[in-house]
Amino acid sequence: MGATRSTKPPPAIEEPVFDGFPYVVTRVVPSLHHILLLPGDWELERLLAFAHKQVLANRLPTCLVLAKDVCAYFRENSSVCQSSDVPGGVAISSGKLQPVEPIPDSGEIAIRRMKLILREEAQFSPEGTTIIMGDLTKGGRNPTPEEEERLAGTHADGVPKGLLPCLSCGEWRGECFDTLCQKLVVRVHCACENDNRCAACGQLLHCRKLNSNYFDTVDKKIWHMPGFSGLDHRCAARKGGVDDE
Repeated sequence: MGATRSTKPPPAIEEPVFDGFPYVVTRVVPSLHHILLLPGDWELERLLAFAHKQVLANRLPTCLVLAKDVCAYFRENSSVCQSSDVPGGVAISSGKLQPVEPIPDSGEIAIRRMKLILREEAQFSPEGTTIIMGDLTKGGRNPTPEEEERLAGTHADGVPKGLLPCLSCGEWRGECFDTLCQKLVVRVHCACENDNRCAACGQLLHCRKLNSNYFDTVDKKIWHMPGFSGLDHRCAARKGGVDDE
């Protein structure tokens, strides 16, 4: 089952694209984006370089937004795709994912930050909190005819067929039928495949890879780790060894 968490609700109606350009938007889960404001006087090359380094650390879908119809999508393999389709229409968050380098403060960025905060606060409904879900399909897909036969059932120890132990950490990894919805093939990650890091301190954002699945050897089930689990990360203070709250 996809994990859930109580957080800010998505808008009741589709919101327009946030217009506090330029900024980096990170897709935490499909229904929640994180916005990181960038200085308006940075040149394009510096903006692109910043976004590139940010995605290499976070390993989450990332987009540099320059205007209401100009943006650049970054992939983990370092490729960039220019687009006029700016991400928007979902709940937004800020101040959670840390920047890869300090963002200089200024009057103009302070104005945009206040606008962003007001936009976030407007997402709250007077009735209370809404639940934002992770991917209930766990990224699953329909099997091929060959997979229907090869991946059917489990081994004698209850481990789904298709999973193999990692030679480094010993956890199970591979592709198999989901233990809940046995019509879908899902990817299962081991602990070694966790690569989502804080861009500021370099530590892992969570104990598991975000938006991925893992196999629990106790209950013999596959669980999903939604991306918003990484928003609780706090960088350790450079001095003193305590959390920098």
